[in-house]
Amino acid sequence: MIDSATGCRRGELLALTWADVSFPLRVLTISKSLEQTKAGLRVKATKNEKPRPISIPQSAIEILKMIRSGQEHNRRMFGPDYRSDLDLVFCSPDGSYLKPDSISSKCSLIAKKAGLKSVSLHTLRHSHTSLLLSLGVPLPTVSKRLGHSSPHFTATVYSHALPRDEEAAAEIWESAFQKTMATDQKAKVS
Repeated sequence: MIDSATGCRRGELLALTWADVSFPLRVLTISKSLEQTKAGLRVKATKNEKPRPISIPQSAIEILKMIRSGQEHNRRMFGPDYRSDLDLVFCSPDGSYLKPDSISSKCSLIAKKAGLKSVSLHTLRHSHTSLLLSLGVPLPTVSKRLGHSSPHFTATVYSHALPRDEEAAAEIWESAFQKTMATDQKAKVS
């Protein structure tokens, strides 16, 4: 849910700490990413190396509160062995990092069991972006939200138009045209 509500990259979510979450402002600050390498896991800067705030909906805040509550239970169970030093939002029961590849595999498996073919964790990021653009959210806003280097890059990657968008464009033009024609007719009658 958090991925679909934010469009964050997998590694960005897996490196997210509770200090990056502002419940009162309903904002996540994305400033790092978790990467899985042959040598192991490492935290690195985001792709454009700039922190970015992302506004999140109230439904995502409620889910984050549930996650935090579940972690409090795990903290008590693991005691001093719990990785409180990492303070991760998304973590294993002992508070340590989740492996990005394992998370991707699990998401794909869940989608497959739900009857969805060729759906991955990255599909949520793609769907988030496509939906926002389809609903008319300005390209620069979507680009900033995704952490892209420029709106041009976002436009290039997400240049496909949904058939419904094309229909909506025709309807908007028709409405504007009819309004103009009605105004012209009123002016001629007056």
